[in-house]
Amino acid sequence: MVKENEQYDESRCKAFVCDLTSDDLTENIEPESLDLVSAIFVFSAIPPEKMAAAIRNIYKVLKPGGCILFRDYGLYDEAQLKFCKASDKRLGDNLYVRQDGTMSYFFSIDDLRTRFEAEKFKTLSCEYVYRETTNRRLEIRVDRIFVQAKLEKLSS
Repeated sequence: MVKENEQYDESRCKAFVCDLTSDDLTENIEPESLDLVSAIFVFSAIPPEKMAAAIRNIYKVLKPGGCILFRDYGLYDEAQLKFCKASDKRLGDNLYVRQDGTMSYFFSIDDLRTRFEAEKFKTLSCEYVYRETTNRRLEIRVDRIFVQAKLEKLSS
C-alpha cells in the first residue's frame, strides 16, 4: 500500500515487510548505514523471549553511535491494570493478549535498560512519561504511563 502511493520515493525511504525477530534486516538495509531507528510502540508486541533477537537485528543496521528512539507502554499503565482484572488475558509477567490476538508487554525502566544494555547499547535517557487522557463521550479520565528512552549503539 505504501509503495503504491504516488509520493513514494525509494531514494528517500524503503518500505518493506519483515518480522524483526527473525528476518535479517540487512537483506533490505545496508549494515551500519542508519543513524536513527524509531521504535514507537514496537517492542510491546514482541514476546519477551524474542526481544533480544529484535534488538540484535537493529544493532546490525545502526552506525556506531547511532540511536534508537524508544517509546512503549510502561508498567502499571491503565491498560495493564485493566488486563489484570481479566485473568484469561495474562500470558506471563507483564505480558497480556488483546481481544484481537496481539500481545501487549509493559516495560519497567530497569527491564528496558537491561534488555538493551545486554545487546551493546548505552542508555542515554530512560524515563516514565505520565499522561492523562480523557474520553469525553464516556466522561472518563485515564492515567497513562509510557516508557521513553534514547539508546546509543556502542562500537562492536
